[in-house]
Amino acid sequence: CASGLEAIAIGAQEHMCGKPGNVVAGRHGELSNIPYLLAKARNGLRYGDAALQDAILCDGLNDAYDNVPMGMFAELCAKEYGFTREDQDNFAVESYTRALRASQTGLFSNEILSITVPQKKGDPLTVSVDEEPTKGKLDKFSTLRPAFQKDGTVTAANAS
Repeated sequence: CASGLEAIAIGAQEHMCGKPGNVVAGRHGELSNIPYLLAKARNGLRYGDAALQDAILCDGLNDAYDNVPMGMFAELCAKEYGFTREDQDNFAVESYTRALRASQTGLFSNEILSITVPQKKGDPLTVSVDEEPTKGKLDKFSTLRPAFQKDGTVTAANAS
């Protein structure tokens, strides 16, 4: 995801500029749990209706300048540069395969810090690997529907 890469780039710049201390950079995205927002609710709503805002649209997946889903720009690039749906799916499968192989061989183990997460019941859970590559069902990538345009090529699997 571009925002994760940007976080790492900013962390690297801080380090290169001589900022003291360690840098922890990354991103966690969980779109299924992003809330709806109720603007001005904190200070009390006044007369009239108030609309909920989907935080996915106003704080993440929409371009800040044109208020268009970022996936539409991916569709535009795919069309302009001739990337087919098959090209994008194949790239996504290869990317997942490489990430899984890197995880299994410990390629980035010296760059991933284990964290311990307390549980409501039972012992704490220790996470020491990137779990995402293990969740991809590579054989299903080509069966997903386009996410942004009815006849588009960008899906949830090949979008980032």
